[in-house]
Amino acid sequence: MSLVGRQIGRYKILEQLGQGGMSIVYKGLDTALDREVAVKVLHPHLATKPESRKRLEREAKAVARLHHPNILEVFDFSGADSPEAFIVTEYIRGKTLRQFITDESMQPPEIAAMVMHEIASALAHAHDAGVLHRDLKPENVMLREDGVVKLTDFGIAKLIDRDEKMTVTGALVGSPAHMAPEIIEGEESGAEADVFSLGTMLYLFATGKLPFLASNTTATLKRILDCVYDDPRQVMPTVSDELAEIIGTCLQRNPSARYSTAGKLRDALASMLNELGLTRPHEELPKFFLDPKGYRKELLPRVTASLLERAEKFVAEKRSAKAMGLLNQVLAHDPSNNRAAQLMAQMKARKVRDQRQKQITRLSLIAGGVFIIGMGTWKGIEVSTRAPDLKVPLQFGPEQIVLANVQWPKARIALEDTPDAGPVDVIDAGVPELIALHPGFPVGIRKIGPLVAMGKPPVKVTVKVRPFGFLTVDSGKRSDSENAMFTLSLTPGEHSLTVNCEFCAEAGLTRKIFVTDSAEQSFNLPAPLRSSLVLFDGFPPEAVVTVGSVQKPMREAMVTPFTVSAPPEGLTSMQHVVKYQVALDGKIIESGQRNVPPGQQAVISRGGKP
Repeated sequence: MSLVGRQIGRYKILEQLGQGGMSIVYKGLDTALDREVAVKVLHPHLATKPESRKRLEREAKAVARLHHPNILEVFDFSGADSPEAFIVTEYIRGKTLRQFITDESMQPPEIAAMVMHEIASALAHAHDAGVLHRDLKPENVMLREDGVVKLTDFGIAKLIDRDEKMTVTGALVGSPAHMAPEIIEGEESGAEADVFSLGTMLYLFATGKLPFLASNTTATLKRILDCVYDDPRQVMPTVSDELAEIIGTCLQRNPSARYSTAGKLRDALASMLNELGLTRPHEELPKFFLDPKGYRKELLPRVTASLLERAEKFVAEKRSAKAMGLLNQVLAHDPSNNRAAQLMAQMKARKVRDQRQKQITRLSLIAGGVFIIGMGTWKGIEVSTRAPDLKVPLQFGPEQIVLANVQWPKARIALEDTPDAGPVDVIDAGVPELIALHPGFPVGIRKIGPLVAMGKPPVKVTVKVRPFGFLTVDSGKRSDSENAMFTLSLTPGEHSLTVNCEFCAEAGLTRKIFVTDSAEQSFNLPAPLRSSLVLFDGFPPEAVVTVGSVQKPMREAMVTPFTVSAPPEGLTSMQHVVKYQVALDGKIIESGQRNVPPGQQAVISRGGKP
């Protein structure tokens, strides 16, 4: 039964605003103070239950302790003698973030990061006060008319570390698309569950789609439990490596691998935004919400200029992977950016020079070895190094070259005009002018003519590399650049894919795939990143330190490093995220995380400082 037109307590009910499983929300008038308010009234069948009324009272008292510019303020709640059970809050003129993103995107993703910074700041205040939200979703964040975001509806909030449990064990409480795995499984949940929900919202705002959404609720919950979602950079190329890493940390399957509180997430977002000069999100966002198109036009040049400045620094320091990630982001924002294209070309030219120098050095060493062995043994060397005659089916279209998988020296197959040419000769696959330096190499050269396609037509194949790297198909030429996604045209059948990168293990990763001729196909490959080493310093020697699942006495950890390796599924960025915990006499004295580039060693000192 609607309460519109009635008065409960000193509040006149004006209109119904919304309805949920526990309550109905009305717009009301506080007749004592003559101000508009929102009145949340429990459904009648719940209002008669002492447990429900007590839960409502606890919610009101818990949230009333929270005073934050981005949290809806609680004014009043019903007493035990009131026939209705209700909470009175400030009234927001505006819309929900769900309504906003239906009509407008939060692009570029830096805007999404600023929005989530404000929401995480609000939730951090709640977590510090011992209050969990447990139903975070865009519908529960209001956008006020002046562009301020307000976190609302702590309707199923509970207090942390309190004896009284006001929730039903095992009850599915919350919104499926934003629900943490531990809540789905009916386990105890803490602040990390709220962080997971924030991660789903950040993914949605940054890419325009939910990470785990499926055709029905059951399938959605299964995707969450399996932690299956697309890399946000592949959904939206403008998502930075840093933002992808933050999202990945939020959406970890294991709660202990996530940010432990919303405050940690807020700080990670602040660090990323500070690098771009976006140090005051609370001042930036009202400009966006009041004029999205105008603000984007003003923001993009600032973001790209900051990204270019950082990329130039990394290029100068020869940190190619970092520079490449930033430049790819610049070109995703602005495909015609000449400076980014120049820096890309500069890095590629330097890489070619470095590779050429390595080849010259290698060949010089080989030539010296040949001279020492003597001419009398040359025949044996020729036999052992000569690539065998090969007969291969044509795999690609006209004017292309097929690379064969043969032993050193790497060989290139030169195909004649006719498709049934029989065995073909092998030429050196290195830098062409090096052949002249070593004419004794057992090579044969045949003119490369136009190729004629044979067999079944090629199929479009997408290869996703996590986080990114170079790709070699079969024994072909390695890709010119490190990318997160490659689009290939491959003939049906078995193929070999090899992933390498600047920070990868030397052997790289090679996997066999089988391409069918039915439709487009997609394959995921992790870049095999080198392990990193972590030492500890400045802690009590009698303490115990845990990194991942490995535990050591601190006395040992100060001289023998932990080895940190990438998981089989790969990392979301070119960084190992090292989570550590130090305990003394059974009590945790410090915990935290450090990002360590692959192949490097880091020293963690007390207080988290490098």
